[in-house]
Amino acid sequence: MQFLKLPRLLMPHMRRIHLHSQPLPSESTYRIGGIDDAVALIHRMVDMHPLPSIVEFTKILGMIVKMKYYATAINLYTLMEYKGVVPFTVTFNILINCFCHMGRMDFAFSVMGKIIKWGCQPNVVTFTTLMKGLCVNDKMLDALHIYNEMVARRILFDDVLYGTLINGLCKSKMGNTRAAIQLLQKMEGQLVKPNLVMYNTIVHCLCKDGHINEARVLCSKMIVQGIFPDIFTFSSLIYGLCRAGQRKEVRSLLNGYCLNNRVDEARELFNLMIERGEQHDIIIYNILMNGYCLNNKVGEAKKLFHRMIERGEQPDIITYTILMHGYCLIDRVDEARKLFHGMIETGLVPDVWSYNILIKGYCKIERVDEAMNVLEHMFLTNLVPNIITYNSLVDGLCKSGGISDACKLVDEMHYCGQPPPDVTTYNILLESLCRIEHVDKAIAFFKHLIFERSFAPNVWSYNILISGCCKNRRLDEAMNLFNQMCFKNLVPDIVTYNILLDALCNGQQLDKAIALLKYQIVDQGISPNLRTYNILINGLHKSGRPKTARKISQYLFIRGYHPDVQTYLINELCKGYH
Repeated sequence: MQFLKLPRLLMPHMRRIHLHSQPLPSESTYRIGGIDDAVALIHRMVDMHPLPSIVEFTKILGMIVKMKYYATAINLYTLMEYKGVVPFTVTFNILINCFCHMGRMDFAFSVMGKIIKWGCQPNVVTFTTLMKGLCVNDKMLDALHIYNEMVARRILFDDVLYGTLINGLCKSKMGNTRAAIQLLQKMEGQLVKPNLVMYNTIVHCLCKDGHINEARVLCSKMIVQGIFPDIFTFSSLIYGLCRAGQRKEVRSLLNGYCLNNRVDEARELFNLMIERGEQHDIIIYNILMNGYCLNNKVGEAKKLFHRMIERGEQPDIITYTILMHGYCLIDRVDEARKLFHGMIETGLVPDVWSYNILIKGYCKIERVDEAMNVLEHMFLTNLVPNIITYNSLVDGLCKSGGISDACKLVDEMHYCGQPPPDVTTYNILLESLCRIEHVDKAIAFFKHLIFERSFAPNVWSYNILISGCCKNRRLDEAMNLFNQMCFKNLVPDIVTYNILLDALCNGQQLDKAIALLKYQIVDQGISPNLRTYNILINGLHKSGRPKTARKISQYLFIRGYHPDVQTYLINELCKGYH
């Protein structure tokens, strides 16, 4: 096959190509209403003495090209050259662009000879424009031939040139996506690395051609390289997955967005699916509604609920439960109750989860009597409450001041056994006793549970009691509980250590706090969190030990633990103290 070739005269200059093109001058200084104004202005300028700068001529040519009057721009360039205007590289780039848009690649290449004749040097934009012209005119073999010639001469490309070639390969009639992937792989050893746009171009073409598994592999590869998919990447993947009938994967993608607080992007993908005419089912509606509710956008979830009905989809028990949960999260439990009754009117039968949402919602706003009424309603419908039902009620009773009623309910659960109390149930009671500063009762109850009810406490159980002791300045008892916890092979977490650090700092036992940090937190591989930092650094500063605070800061920083803004400010504010 006969390839288009770069002029021989150009080859010695190719090694001197600049990586960055000269910027096109601003056009803000001109007020041109249309093509006639632009042409008239050029005609006036070529008759001026002295001639205006080539930069000024090039600005106007650039405007004409943006208006898509390519032939006019070429004719005006010819006039400029005839009148003695000396062009520069940007002018020639515009001329090449015009010929490319007109499909005259032979003339575009002839401009390269002019560049050398006028003593100019082509830049990356010159070659990118040529490459784009070849791609647009579906001359991919010629584009690849020129690319190979340039590579052989060790010419450095920029990301625009690579992106142009990849786009051309993917969109050509040849459909050469494989060559685009190979080009992407070649880039990995170059100074210019693949970017998101390049990956998106290839992923889109793979999905369009039905190669969904290859598209997913490529997405995994880009993530490994630190390039994270965006809305366009996932839009292509969803299109490919829908075409391949892999609806489960589509739901997983949308759910991932929703659970990561990106529900607006999930909705955008959903809207794109509708525009393409792709099937969407009740599960996808439920995923989106749940995303809105988790982000406190219940109004948007309700709109989607009505839209679903308008499009002929009938809400199921999960749809109603999601929306009820959303209302309860923002304390609009009465709205949730209305939905509950509306669900029954449609013929749907509420399940345990529907009742649990209402019970938890009422308990959260301390309307425990109504929560108990919902429980009674459950019994009337022969539904058996589960442990979550009872734990919600126990928590509600404790927080509304009815701890004795909560204890009675827990005893009833223990003796009836349907369901028996679990560790969460008992932890709720322990926490409530400590909250009202009945630490002795909490410890006595804790011991009673272990000896009388074979209670197996967890880390949370000990954290509650240790915190209760520390808040009442009973540090020795807190340390005894800590040691007991370790003896039972329960591994303290950073919450445990933060409670002890706070107590030690408040009790002016700072050396013990530092020892706890170094020898029991860091040395045992437990990662300090922001609270750890703030407790210790703040405690040291308050005790007039800013130098020690800075040393601890550096000690943690060296080990990869970084402070937050609050800690940083504490350090900076205390710099002046000695």
